Amino acid sequence: MSAELRLARIAEAHTRYVGIAGLTDGICAECGYTDPCPTYIWATTDRDPLALWNPEDDEDDEDD
Repeated sequence: MSAELRLARIAEAHTRYVGIAGLTDGICAECGYTDPCPTYIWATTDRDPLALWNPEDDEDDEDD
C-alpha cells in the first residue's frame, strides 16, 4: 500500500462527526479534537516533519 493511500485512509477516518439528521458538533469522529483535527491536517498537507504535532501550536514569528 502506498503512503498516499495510507494517508488518505487516515484522513477519511478523521472527519467531522455527523449525527442523526446530519447534525454535527464540529468534533473529529475519531479522536475528539475540533475539526479539522491535527491528525487530519498532517494526513492532508505537506508539513515539516520537525513541526509540532498540533498545527494550532505553530509559532507565529510576527508576534515577537
